[in-house]
Amino acid sequence: MTPLEHELIVLVRKTCEQPARLEPKDLVPIREIAGDGALDYALVVVSFHFINRISDLLGIVTEFLPITLRRFEFFRRMAVRLLSIFMAKMDLSNREYGISYDEAVNSMTPLFENSMGEPPGNEFESIRSRPKLIEAIRLALEERDRRSSLDRGILAKIQRTVEHALPKRADDTEGFHTRPDDPVENFAFLGTRYAYRTTKKMIDVLREEGFDDLGLLDLAVAIADANQWARLYRLLGLPPELFYLK
Repeated sequence: MTPLEHELIVLVRKTCEQPARLEPKDLVPIREIAGDGALDYALVVVSFHFINRISDLLGIVTEFLPITLRRFEFFRRMAVRLLSIFMAKMDLSNREYGISYDEAVNSMTPLFENSMGEPPGNEFESIRSRPKLIEAIRLALEERDRRSSLDRGILAKIQRTVEHALPKRADDTEGFHTRPDDPVENFAFLGTRYAYRTTKKMIDVLREEGFDDLGLLDLAVAIADANQWARLYRLLGLPPELFYLK
């Protein structure tokens, strides 16, 4: 591995095993190699925590190969080769972000003020060099406050549960732990510790509580959003109240 790859793996492992203990100094080794590019890596890492949770909580199959064929090595190798050919044709190069920091903040201000009751101050100054982070937060606010079918009480409950369940050590991400009795809190706890353990029975309980397909999707998105933000604000040294509801 290159020094950068090594430090990225260290960061990824901590975001999985000890996210409650993340802090800005965890980005220092990457900053020493990649400068402000460390902020880009942080955004990529937390975005995968968002995407993977939705996939696991809702049982979305992400593998290229059907589960019935994965036990055969020949088919696994063939699937990897086909996927490699497909990915090789994609343009994954970085592109210049066309919006300035001030433009990104101004674009977010009306939504932020409507959601949090006051306009943003200078809290985002530490990420001025990466306005795409402001845009990511704006999109999360827009999804939560304009598109979600969940009321603010449920959203706040999910955010509190995620913060409480956030792993402090590797043991928190494996084994068995006492889970909340409330179905929504249980779903949020599971989605924070080990989303892949979600069962049909848990989904059925939520349906009995009145959540339809859209409601289940919005629950998964809210849990994924809270997990993404829990890691991002710690790594960037941002106040948690920039996204969390009271």
